[in-house]
Amino acid sequence: MKLWVRMEEWLLVVLMSVICLLTMGNVLSRYVLGTSFSFTEELTTNLFAFVIFIGAALLARERGHVGFALLTDLLPAGMRRVALLLVGCLTTVFFAVLLWYGMEMVLQQYEYGQKTPAMGLPAWWMGLSVPLGSFLCLLRFWEGYIREWNGLTGKDEPADQAQQEGEA
Repeated sequence: MKLWVRMEEWLLVVLMSVICLLTMGNVLSRYVLGTSFSFTEELTTNLFAFVIFIGAALLARERGHVGFALLTDLLPAGMRRVALLLVGCLTTVFFAVLLWYGMEMVLQQYEYGQKTPAMGLPAWWMGLSVPLGSFLCLLRFWEGYIREWNGLTGKDEPADQAQQEGEA
């Protein structure tokens, strides 16, 4: 899993770098040449959708979403387990629905041969961010839930506590 996490992190770095370079190039083109590239807005917007899902998945794995720590850390261990199961079920339903409708969207774009307006690429390539991102979020959220559950039952130390003990 560590290799997969590193790949996700590097993919985020590459995608964000491409977004920044495209945006900077377009701004410079507007000021220097007096014209802008029509494809940059479309491409950066679609790349950003991939970045959002990959980033959300990585944060889920590391308990980086504010709601988890803020609400559950104040509860006793038994109530944390109940809250963890409830949140797990709700996020599973949310991302499963998003995955389902994302797949329907991609299949429809593929079936109708839709193209992106500025670049003329198959629209389903860009639409893949929704089902792929939803699937990745499902995996990473449950990976985080399992790690937290193990920490609550004493099978595994929570990452924060192990790190604090290592620093002391």
